[in-house]
Amino acid sequence: MARVEALVIGGGATGAGVARDLALRGVEVLLLERGDFCNGASGGNHGMLHSGARYAVKDPGSAADCASESRVLRRIAPYCIEDCGGVFVSLPEDDPTYPDRFERACKSTGVVYSPLTVQEARGIEPELSPEIRSAFSVNDASLDPFALVLGNMESARDAGAKVLNYKSIQSFKVGRGSIDEVIFRDAVTGEADKVKPEVVVNAAGAWAGELAAMARVKLEVQVDKGTMVVIDGRHTRGLVNRLRSPTNGDIVVPNHSSTIIGTTSAPMSRPGPACATKEDVQELSQQATRICPSLAKGRAVRAYAGIRALSPAATGRDASRGYQVVEHSRQGVDNLVSILGGKLTTYRLMAEKTADLACLTLGSTRSGRTAQAPLCEDEGEPHLEGSLQMYSRRIWRKYGPGREKVLAACAQRSRGTEVVCSCEQVLLGELEHFAAHPDVRTLSDLTRRTRAGMGYCQSGMCALQALSSLASRTEQDPKRMLEEFLSERWKGLSPVLEGDQLRQEVLKRYLLTGTYHLSIREGGC
Repeated sequence: MARVEALVIGGGATGAGVARDLALRGVEVLLLERGDFCNGASGGNHGMLHSGARYAVKDPGSAADCASESRVLRRIAPYCIEDCGGVFVSLPEDDPTYPDRFERACKSTGVVYSPLTVQEARGIEPELSPEIRSAFSVNDASLDPFALVLGNMESARDAGAKVLNYKSIQSFKVGRGSIDEVIFRDAVTGEADKVKPEVVVNAAGAWAGELAAMARVKLEVQVDKGTMVVIDGRHTRGLVNRLRSPTNGDIVVPNHSSTIIGTTSAPMSRPGPACATKEDVQELSQQATRICPSLAKGRAVRAYAGIRALSPAATGRDASRGYQVVEHSRQGVDNLVSILGGKLTTYRLMAEKTADLACLTLGSTRSGRTAQAPLCEDEGEPHLEGSLQMYSRRIWRKYGPGREKVLAACAQRSRGTEVVCSCEQVLLGELEHFAAHPDVRTLSDLTRRTRAGMGYCQSGMCALQALSSLASRTEQDPKRMLEEFLSERWKGLSPVLEGDQLRQEVLKRYLLTGTYHLSIREGGC
């Protein structure tokens, strides 16, 4: 049976951050994720790097953390951040006292802001509603969550951590006051294995309570669903927020080739599959078009939902977006540490505090270095020949630490620079490079790494090419792989379909099912 100093359970942003932090301190680390990395809440958000302004009035602790951590992430992970700025704007029906409270709260929490006239705000964002009454500029930014999480995973590996996906926890063997043994199973092959950890970090997000229960301890988790809608094209230059207390449909985020509008907040009784509904889409669209009317002319290409793990003290919008680090010695297990809550923007801080407590359990006094150590160095544009030159910056933003390997894969293959996903400008070399990676087992895994299929056609034009890249490298049935992938994409398409778009998607679906005899599942979750 293998021994390890620290076992981290959960492959989202926080788990990846903990694994990287501990590995940089010289701790022996094993991370296990039951699905693919960034497959949960970390990949189901709106991709916003918070300035803290959204929470300044109602949740000042979270606002202050976001304000400081957004500056840190700009230093250590610039490759996955588009520093496009943001504005907060109010409409006639909004509370007229809120702008004054907002300004005072930003001052007290360290959020950088600047008052704008209506004319100045519309100069920054020409598509804003002509009805806006008050405006402020803030340091919000657009963030690629997949690139951030996968960059942390690769950095953790470079520092010596062992990082594995598709490994589900089966059971804990709890001895006298500690977890002595953890049994896990490969989700694809079914093969079981064991590990004997000195400390276990529970970073399972919404499932953290269920994982804690396996160790016979109680962890209260408030589960909350948030829905987002993806609109084709970029309708704003930067982020746009409604200048009011956070509610549904008051965030607009430009991200890569799309605009994301969000988000809802709906308490759930327990963690499980989360799906967007037509009602979610209608509400988000109605609210977002009040601040940016041009969104009404855009084509909604997808809706998706993520599950947040919030503080159990309140539900929905009343719950703090802060975080909790819990050690369970008072409940009889002295080598289990759990982390709950927080924002993607604060993942690094959360990971550092969790790693501090894990090191205390290990008897280590080594301090964290993640606030200073960059995920990768930006060495500027490489010298590239031919058509690859035009893709360099885009590949840098997606892959950061792994850019050189991806560029080399594109250059070395005979058709490596051929565009196979025109919506997201993904090259064949990118698909083939990641299709050969041991972490990639499904077409959705390939999409998370390359963005192939995330654009306008939602994989309608590139799914077969992606399958061709992956099918020869796996023993799985290619037809079944494609059916599962298209069913997953349909889950995000079905809530946004109406009118001409519905007719177009029905035709596309008929071509896939009729020509290739595929079975694509109806419905959502």
